Amino acid sequence: MKLKQKRYLFSGIISTVLIVLLSVVTIQSFSFFSKETIREQGRMAAELLRISLTEQMLSGVIDQRENLLMRLRAIPGITAVHVVRGDPVNKQFGPGLNSEKPRDEMDRLVLATGKWQERFFTENNEPMYRITIPYIATGTGTLNCLQCHDVPEGTVNGAVTLTFSLDHLKQAEWMSITPIVVLLLIFGLCLAYFLKRLFAPMVATAENLKEVVLEATAGNFSGRIESKTTDEIGEIADSTNLLLETLDQSMGKISSKIQSLGNQTRSFDKNTNLLAHTVNVVEEMVGATRFKQTVENDLNIEEIYSRIKSVVTDHFELTNFSFYEVTDNERALNSIFVGGLKNPADLWCDPDIMVNAEACRCKRTAADVSSIDHDNICPRFAGNSKDMGKMVHVCMPMMLSGHIGGILQLVMSEEGAKSRPGIEQMAQIYLNQAAPVIEARQLMQSLKETAMRDPMTGLYNRRFLEDYIDSMLAGLVRQKASMGILMCDVDFFKKVNDDYGHDVGDEVIKGLSNILAKAVRDADLAIRYGGEEFILLLPHTDEDGAMLLAERIRAELDDFTFQTPMGPLKKTLSIGVSMFPDDGEGFWECVKYSDIALYKAKEGGRNKVLRFHKDMWLDQDEY
Repeated sequence: MKLKQKRYLFSGIISTVLIVLLSVVTIQSFSFFSKETIREQGRMAAELLRISLTEQMLSGVIDQRENLLMRLRAIPGITAVHVVRGDPVNKQFGPGLNSEKPRDEMDRLVLATGKWQERFFTENNEPMYRITIPYIATGTGTLNCLQCHDVPEGTVNGAVTLTFSLDHLKQAEWMSITPIVVLLLIFGLCLAYFLKRLFAPMVATAENLKEVVLEATAGNFSGRIESKTTDEIGEIADSTNLLLETLDQSMGKISSKIQSLGNQTRSFDKNTNLLAHTVNVVEEMVGATRFKQTVENDLNIEEIYSRIKSVVTDHFELTNFSFYEVTDNERALNSIFVGGLKNPADLWCDPDIMVNAEACRCKRTAADVSSIDHDNICPRFAGNSKDMGKMVHVCMPMMLSGHIGGILQLVMSEEGAKSRPGIEQMAQIYLNQAAPVIEARQLMQSLKETAMRDPMTGLYNRRFLEDYIDSMLAGLVRQKASMGILMCDVDFFKKVNDDYGHDVGDEVIKGLSNILAKAVRDADLAIRYGGEEFILLLPHTDEDGAMLLAERIRAELDDFTFQTPMGPLKKTLSIGVSMFPDDGEGFWECVKYSDIALYKAKEGGRNKVLRFHKDMWLDQDEY
C-alpha cells in the first residue's frame, strides 16, 4: 500500500472511530440518564399515590381510591396504574377490590421481598417501563402507617405498579444525537483535511526519496531530495542529500565491486570508511572460500559443525556462542555446541526454544536478529541472567534450500560488539559457504536412511540390521546385558493375497507394523525381515519382559479388525522368542532359534507365542 493511500486510510479510520465512539458514548449516556429519570418519576408517582391513599383513608373516603387511579392514568406518559393489597391488609380490612389482587409474578415478588422491581419491555412496538414499589409500614414520619394498620413496623402492606411509555424518550434521544453526529462528521472532515496537510510533506519526501534511491541502486548518485519542511522530515531530506553527495564522490568508483558481493552488502552511514570495509569483506570472502574447500573434504556434518565452531573461537576470537540445528520438521531445535557457560547443559536462550522452534525469533522470521542496536529485541535471550554484565547477541539463520537448517548465535559484551563492527556480516559469509556442503551431507544421510528403511511400513529393513547389529552387540557384550529376539509372522498371510488381493495384504502388513512400532520402546528395533515376517530386537530385556511384550503384541493383533472392501478381516500372529546370549553365543544363531520357535508355534496351531528351548532343535537343515 502506498504512503498516500495509508494517509487517506488513516484519516478515514481515525474519523470513523471518533464518530462511532462518541456516538456510542452519547447514546449510552442518554439512555442511562433516561432510565434514571423514568425510575425517579416512577418512585415519585408511587410515593404521591401512597400519600394520597393514606389521606383518603384518614378522611374516610378510601372507597373512592379507584377514581384517584383513573386520574393518574390520564397523566401523559403513564399508561397503567394499579394497587396491590398485601395479606396483612386483607386480614385486617378484607380482600378489597378484584383489581387489587396480585396480577403477576412481579407483584408477588415485591410483596414477598419488600424490594422494588422494574422491567423494560416492548409492547405493540412501543418501548415501555414498569416499576412496582412496595408500601412498607412505618411508625415514623408525617404519615404513621401503624395508626391504621395493626401490623409490625416493616411489614409489606401492599405495592403500587406504574407503567410508563418511553416513546417520547426515544424521539428525544434521536433529536439529541443527530446534531452531535452532524458535528462529528464536520469534525472528521476537518481532521482529514488537517492530516492531509500534515502528511503532505512526508509523502512528497518519501516519493522523492524512493526515486533517488532507485537511481542510486542503479549506480547514479547525482539525485537530490527537495527539502520542504524544517522538522524531522526536512532533516531526513538534508541527511540523505549529504549521503548521496558522499556516495557520488566515493562509492561510485567501488559500487560495482560492492554489488558483486551479492547479499553480503549492507547500509553504512556517512562516517563509515566504505573502502576499508570493502577490503575487509573481500578478505573475509577469500577466507570463507578456503573454509568451504576445507569443509567439502570433511567426512560428516559433525566435522563441519566443528569447523564452524573453530571459526567462531579462533577467527572471530569469541568465547560466548551457540549453534542450533533445526530438527523434527522445523518444529524443534537441537543444541550442537555452546561456548562460554560453566554448565554444559546451559543455554544462552530460554530452553523453550528447544521444543518449540517458533519461539526463537530468528527461526520464526528467517532473518538476522541483533540486540546490538535493538535492545531486548528477543525475549528468549537469557544472556543477561548469567551474572556476566550487560550482554548483546547476534543470531543468524543458515538457509538450506529455502528453509532454516541452523542458527548461529554470537554473544558479546557491548564493548566487544563495538570492537567487532560488521561481525554479523562476516559470520554470515561463513554460514553461506558451509550451507551447501551441510545440505549435501544431509542429503547423503537421507538417502542412506531411505535405503535402510522399508518403503511400505517405514520400519528398518534387513540391510539396516546387517549394518547396525555389530555396534549394538558390542555395547550389549560390554555391559553384559541380554537382548530379546522376537520373530513374528502373520498366520495364513498368503490366503489374504489370494482371497482379498495384494492391496488388502499390504494393509495387513502396514497395520501390523503400526502395532509393532507403538509397542516397542525407543531403544528397541522393529524390522521388516521380509514379506510378512518381522523381527523385534529388545536390548536390555530379560526373558519375562520379552515374553510379556510378545504376548501383548499377539493379543493386540488378535483383537484388531481390518476393514476391507470385502468386509471385516481378522488375522492372527505367531511369534518365536529367543534370548541373546542366553541361547547362543552368536546373534544370527539366536535369530535362527527364534525362527525355529516361530515354526513350532505355527505347527502347534498358530496364534501363539513360543519360547525357544533346546528340545526344538532337531535338525537345523529341516528349518
